[in-house]
Amino acid sequence: MFAFLLLISVLLTYFIIRNHIRRSRAFAKDLPEVAPEKSFLGINYTLLNLDHEERFELVNKLFLQHDHLFRMTLGSMLVLGVSHPDLVQKVLSDPDCLEKPYFYKFIKFDQGILHAKLKLWKSQRKALNPTFNLRILHGFLPIFEKCSLKLVDELGKCKDGETVNMFKYTSRCTLEMVCGTTLGSDVLERDGKDTFLESLEELLECITRRMLHIHLYSDLVYMLTPYYWRERNARKQSKLFTNKILQEKKEAKRLSVPAPPLDSDPEEDDFKKPQIFIDQLLTTSHSSRPFTDEEIFHNAFVIMAAGNDTSGLATAYACLFLAMYPHLQEKVYTEIMEHCPTEDVAINGESLKRLEYTEMFLKEVLRHCPVASNIARKCIKDIVVDEVRIPAENLFIFSFWAMHRRKDMWGPDAEMFDPDNFLPERCRNRNPNAYMPFSAGARNCIGERYAKISIKVMVVYILRRFKLHTKLKHEEMRYKLGITLRLSTDHSVQLERRIIA
Repeated sequence: MFAFLLLISVLLTYFIIRNHIRRSRAFAKDLPEVAPEKSFLGINYTLLNLDHEERFELVNKLFLQHDHLFRMTLGSMLVLGVSHPDLVQKVLSDPDCLEKPYFYKFIKFDQGILHAKLKLWKSQRKALNPTFNLRILHGFLPIFEKCSLKLVDELGKCKDGETVNMFKYTSRCTLEMVCGTTLGSDVLERDGKDTFLESLEELLECITRRMLHIHLYSDLVYMLTPYYWRERNARKQSKLFTNKILQEKKEAKRLSVPAPPLDSDPEEDDFKKPQIFIDQLLTTSHSSRPFTDEEIFHNAFVIMAAGNDTSGLATAYACLFLAMYPHLQEKVYTEIMEHCPTEDVAINGESLKRLEYTEMFLKEVLRHCPVASNIARKCIKDIVVDEVRIPAENLFIFSFWAMHRRKDMWGPDAEMFDPDNFLPERCRNRNPNAYMPFSAGARNCIGERYAKISIKVMVVYILRRFKLHTKLKHEEMRYKLGITLRLSTDHSVQLERRIIA
């Protein structure tokens, strides 16, 4: 009798929950649906047995197959896929869609600008926006050049004709750039940076695995897996390196900052002398509250990780495409030698501006390989998208990788690599929302301009020293689904020293 009553209770609970879910999803009943290939009791586990590469191909295929708004389930979650550029722009620009979904909490640096809760993010973004203005970024050019020179010197130690994993070198260079600019710390010869980069790779891999496996969402279940301990060790190593830099910076600031003149206006002084990222974190502003120690650490780590991934990965991809298309490499090299021919003459904002074809080439690299290729948002209030009223707390997913390959936006040859896609006449006739390599809206990438400048400087230095070759074909490139766009193989590039007359 007890077993019978228990069975009835379980079935009744199941049907109540199922009916509640059905009612909460009624708004999406007319949207195109992606039917799960594998499911049980309404739970979609199609992605469960796929590897990262297969997941990437499946998810992005779904976005390429749908023109506007569509629905699917990941595990038991309803997810709304947004694929049309105008709808993507609308959602990302909506003030009620600035919150990030709960699975971003697995990153755990929730006091930093990357995925802080909306209220905290707004105050931090307002305080940190001035640290990425163009005047400050152009002031970083000597540091970008110093780090890029170290990069090509390291590459120069390789044998002529040797094949290297370019990301191994560009990631180290961008870490040095970030520490030397936004964190004001020189790590060119610092012990521990390689360990930090290895730990960062391991940490991102563990976080990605947890995000993509619903059964690992439970803290209790996750703690019983070896991935928990790998992640814990990676966090510990990353934190040691970051904390050491922060402590050094705090001590240097304590010893060197003079008392302000009695008649000074702090806000006016801040305007005249804009502060770099770390100085803004460590300074108590008269117009806003100070950052807590936890916020300072989280933001410092985030800027190191994001700066390394964005600039380092994009430069590695740029080197691959330069190697794949020798005729394009020659055009970029010719332009560089015209405007930035030698390491003896410093690069400035004006000389970078003259590298117009190089700019087009790098834009095409980011069209094919946007570093944050898939992102998600949550609406905190009801919103209307594509004439559908979507209740609060629903989840949106966007694929910039797929959007950048839409044939209705980029033409029948959208899969081809063609820097001429960014000729002024082509851009005029294209939907302006079709290109979002750094996301869009208020919560876009704060370091977009920083990344573009640092990538361009690295490419200038690399091409002045080396011709690049690769055996990898464009059509053979395969990617892994994750927080950032990673190749399933190394960024393998063969180096040939240039003979300069």
